[in-house]
Amino acid sequence: MFTRRKFFQGTLIAAAMTVLFQPSAFAAETKEQAALAMVKAIGDEAVATLADKSLSEEQKQERFEKFLDSSFDMKRIGRFVLGQYWRGATGAEQTEFLNVFRDYMVTSYAEKIGSYSGENLEIKDATSLNDKESLVHSVIVRPNGPPIKLDWRVRKTNDGEKIVDVIIEGISMAQTHRSEFASVVSQPGVGVEGLINKLKEQIKTASN
Repeated sequence: MFTRRKFFQGTLIAAAMTVLFQPSAFAAETKEQAALAMVKAIGDEAVATLADKSLSEEQKQERFEKFLDSSFDMKRIGRFVLGQYWRGATGAEQTEFLNVFRDYMVTSYAEKIGSYSGENLEIKDATSLNDKESLVHSVIVRPNGPPIKLDWRVRKTNDGEKIVDVIIEGISMAQTHRSEFASVVSQPGVGVEGLINKLKEQIKTASN
């Protein structure tokens, strides 16, 4: 149903999503420093987790799910990717979409967990986007391929730093989902409910 973009092939995205990050562990002076510290912690812990042969893929996936729930602002991302159709959805549809979208993200990246082959993450720097968001610049260093540019959009919230987008080689994960979902919702007779059902089908297929 949805196009698999180049950035889905970057196995360190899955690596960066396998650890449970606690934002309160860092006491950076600025939001840029806090965002930088967060992403660095993700990279260090992710590589250690994926390289740990004592952990099964199921255990690594469990860590990924905890990380997704604690480190990503899934509600904000979900509202963004649904775009203009969020406002037209009923309260029940909004709630169900957020739950299904979360599960869709889990299944989309879980298959990458077992494909780790020595990638590493080099953190470069962080720049300010606005008064609440920073962009952390990094590079995926691959043992058998050219480096991949990876940027993290991090938002300062009341609950600490939260990731709101991942951008690989200039391609935004959130923007890509937004475009793909809009192409589905806008079809005659589909709507938000139809999108939810299609995402459920994708999740079921991936799980099988």
